[in-house]
Amino acid sequence: MAQTLLYQYGPNNYEPSSPEGDVRREMIYRDPNPVYVGFWRRLLAYLIDALILTVVDWVLPFSDFMQRLLDLLYFVILPATSWQGTIGKLAVGAKIVDGEGERISILRSIGRYFAQVLSGLILFIGFIMIAFSAEKRGLHDWICNTFVLNRDSELYP
Repeated sequence: MAQTLLYQYGPNNYEPSSPEGDVRREMIYRDPNPVYVGFWRRLLAYLIDALILTVVDWVLPFSDFMQRLLDLLYFVILPATSWQGTIGKLAVGAKIVDGEGERISILRSIGRYFAQVLSGLILFIGFIMIAFSAEKRGLHDWICNTFVLNRDSELYP
């Protein structure tokens, strides 16, 4: 969200008046109609991520505990970085943003990871919701107030 200062110029048109009374908050809409990433592209991104983690497990055979820890770190840390998603999301041209259109925090990413577990536990209905909602949001997105957009889209409420 950008903030612009509106100046009222004095008689010589070079002196701004005091900005305290002339501040107006204004939103800049780079893309007023963001493109949300739907069910099939998100499924493809997950399959790419699963393939990557499977190959890592073949190359470096970890114990079950270490494999679950690697999964957790992969799906929690990468969305909170400047990549704004996992390698699968990057491959399909998607990014994860919060309700303000910004990168998600590590705490929101942790919440989103465990909310995805909840989405899967209830017969995958939390994931099926993606196909039927206008903003292509699953239960985990609603719980954590996140959106999955095309990489070149911006979200401005």
